[in-house]
Amino acid sequence: MSQLFGPIRQCGIVVPSLDRALDYWTGTLRIGPFFRADHVELDHFHYRGQPSEVDLSIALANSGDMQIELIEQHNDAPSPYRDFLDRHGPGLQHYSVWSENFDNDISRFAEEGLTVLVEGQLGNGTRFVYYAGGDDAQPLMEMSDLTPASAGGFQMIREAAARWDGRDPVR
Repeated sequence: MSQLFGPIRQCGIVVPSLDRALDYWTGTLRIGPFFRADHVELDHFHYRGQPSEVDLSIALANSGDMQIELIEQHNDAPSPYRDFLDRHGPGLQHYSVWSENFDNDISRFAEEGLTVLVEGQLGNGTRFVYYAGGDDAQPLMEMSDLTPASAGGFQMIREAAARWDGRDPVR
């Protein structure tokens, strides 16, 4: 557990092809089921202080208590996902913590001197930020607002993984 952020809940992995990644994670690693969202609706997305029209598809699954997020970016809009893929290829791009008091945590992390790299909001109202890391070789830290809707969805994904029998691997 991070003494600053609290427990890490998610590993975010950037991939060039969500389809190929899902085949690997469900078939080879036998982790699933994954819940896929193509062309995720974003109310807004700012990268390095500038608006960006990023086009993402994601898939979420759990391995125990750890949520796995696979991320494919479809366009060349500025984003930390595109930058990571261009610099490093596919791999672990961020860790995520889930905040039950998002505004207070934003203020607390600002007082700690952390720099916001990304600020965004999903179409369902869930806010998120990524904080700039020490260097390009380290995964970023994301904080996501744990709303009742997102908490319910995350619980459903965790429960589906706990009873997954290998059938219907992508939903």
